[in-house]
Amino acid sequence: MDVARCYLEGNADAVEFCPHDACRHVLAASTYTLQEGDRLSRAGSISLFNVGAELGQLDLFQRIETAGIFDIKWNPVGDSVSPLLAQVDADGYLRIHGLESCSDEAQGMECLCFSLKEITDEKISPSMCLFLDWNPSATSITVGLSDFSIRESQLETIEMWNAHDFEVWTTSFDIHQPQLLVFTNGFSIVNINGDKTEVIETYSKHESLAYGADWHTDKSLHEGKGNSTLVVTCSFYDRLLRIWTPESDSQGFSI
Repeated sequence: MDVARCYLEGNADAVEFCPHDACRHVLAASTYTLQEGDRLSRAGSISLFNVGAELGQLDLFQRIETAGIFDIKWNPVGDSVSPLLAQVDADGYLRIHGLESCSDEAQGMECLCFSLKEITDEKISPSMCLFLDWNPSATSITVGLSDFSIRESQLETIEMWNAHDFEVWTTSFDIHQPQLLVFTNGFSIVNINGDKTEVIETYSKHESLAYGADWHTDKSLHEGKGNSTLVVTCSFYDRLLRIWTPESDSQGFSI
């Protein structure tokens, strides 16, 4: 069931909640838009939202214009001083942004506000960079390129199945219920129980191809609403970012 939504000025293709304790209310969404004309260009943006404790609160507090973005990922929680957001884009760059807290000098105390600033960038390839992932210790990043190259090591396939007839753009495990996996396109939730895999729910509100999905890391976000699970999804073509609770969550709340 829908909780909140926001129209993005571009084709939405990635969305991620910040996993770090002080910033779990921060949601990042990225876009990619092909601009046609005498010379093709690929533009994009990163939008930061505050997902508040009150049901339905989704406030935009920063937007950064960039090259067309294909993927974004927050660094895993660990020894990092502050949260980092990595992006890969159509220009073949890997860029790292830091999420910095603002301070109220007049009051002499820290406010609950944040700002995203680019720290560094590196030209990875003349090809487009399509996706990225951090290692668990946040000390290295792997990047996939549009020329089909990717470095893999010590990988083992534990299960493979035909979930639907669309291309799969991203997948995300629920860290609170690791047997649950949400994937796109189709926005289906799969229950993986040993050697049995079952699609238990499909979310169809986007009515178009789906690109990004993530689970909220803090199940106690909404006080008084029980431990309801929050899922955030975005679609490349309807340009909508939606926050919803799975019907399969017995304590899910409604609007």
